[in-house]
Amino acid sequence: MGGGLTASTIEQPEGRPQRRRRRRSLHTRHRSVGPGAWAATLIIVLVALALPLMMGNRNPFTLSASLMVLVGGAYVAGLLAIFPTRGSLAPPGRWWLLVLSLFSVAVLVQVLPIPGLVEALGPYPEALWTHPDFNPRHWSPDVGATLRGWAAFVALLTVAWVAFNLNPRQRNLLWLALAAMAVFQGIMGVSAHAAGADTIFGIWPRNNPDFVHGSFSNRNLFAAYLALLWPLAIAVWWIRDMPLLGRLPKEMKIAGSLIASVIIGAALLASASRLGSAAGIAGMLVALVLWTRYRRILRGHSVWPVYLALVGALIGAIWYGVTPLAARLLATDMEESRFEVFGLMLTELPARWYLHGVGLGGFEGVFKQVQPGDIGGWFDYAHNDLLQWLLEMGLVGAVLLLIVGIGLYRAAHLSLERIALYSGFAALALVALGDFSWHIPATQIVLALFLGTLLRGSNHRSAR
Repeated sequence: MGGGLTASTIEQPEGRPQRRRRRRSLHTRHRSVGPGAWAATLIIVLVALALPLMMGNRNPFTLSASLMVLVGGAYVAGLLAIFPTRGSLAPPGRWWLLVLSLFSVAVLVQVLPIPGLVEALGPYPEALWTHPDFNPRHWSPDVGATLRGWAAFVALLTVAWVAFNLNPRQRNLLWLALAAMAVFQGIMGVSAHAAGADTIFGIWPRNNPDFVHGSFSNRNLFAAYLALLWPLAIAVWWIRDMPLLGRLPKEMKIAGSLIASVIIGAALLASASRLGSAAGIAGMLVALVLWTRYRRILRGHSVWPVYLALVGALIGAIWYGVTPLAARLLATDMEESRFEVFGLMLTELPARWYLHGVGLGGFEGVFKQVQPGDIGGWFDYAHNDLLQWLLEMGLVGAVLLLIVGIGLYRAAHLSLERIALYSGFAALALVALGDFSWHIPATQIVLALFLGTLLRGSNHRSAR
């Protein structure tokens, strides 16, 4: 498993070693087909399909319900995956346990009532310490948010570990379900907008009736979800052994990938989300570059259907109307507050907080200390997931990011599947610089599945 996306990481050596590796791969694939792994896969599919349908309104009840679905489903899937049956998944390796332990210990320290740590590291202003009734007991200013964040992180880590160990047939089922949900979101968003629907599923009022946003209350969150899945919705038509699609004639694959791309691209751009639209286009460009560069060794697939899919999506968006997006690209007054928030976080908050962290989920509490009166609204997220993560988790958070980054680099190699995942991940990484989609369960579970798969080496064994 060398680092970097080079041709040598894709091509297989010729001769006897190749046949030996192929036999081992086939043997591993048969061994990983077991009831536990398949049950875990189905649970994750159901959770991944349910969560986008629960994003119609962000209130305490729906946020708690979606968190319960994510955490409960992930833990059940994890238990089913390791249940001792034929084809059960191997226990987590040392790197998975290291990430879990490091994160859990950091959170434990943040919520334990340790007076010395509270006085030394607590993110509380000096003025409060002079008040006689002020007596904080925890490092984290919001223990409830910290514990909820820990539960969500462990659930997502479990989903990523399951994806890391699944065989191609099981992963293909996941990708097909996610691509279908992306197309459904596009169809629902465009049709609801065209019909002038006032509600989402007749339950929640549509917050942005002038724009396309599917079953999401926020058009930016909707656009980020589609940007993450847009390349995958095209790639599933060309991945061999894909259920329902793998054996279709080439003409039907071209038509299907084109239609899926047009639906998703038109809905994404019609959402008028500037960052989401830019991220979606950027992700598709990454897919085109990777597919074009390695087309000769990706099982002979031609690249022109991918170009056709992107061009078709842009034509579909123009036909449906990109005027709202163009108007928002020319207007900056609605989003300038985000840049002010970033500036306040970097200049007004103590630099040492970025070293030790303020506590997971603590951004909302600490930002109120420096939020000026001219910035209206309630900022429960920083609209910059990377900056918020570093503020809340400090050096521990940076180390965790470094571990994941090294793992992705060491496992880097290409296939049609991985091109789609790399491209979607690149799109959502761009979104993370100006929004909070990495905090949304519907997007989080897809991201966990992508990362878990991308952390697999080319010769990884998936079952015991």
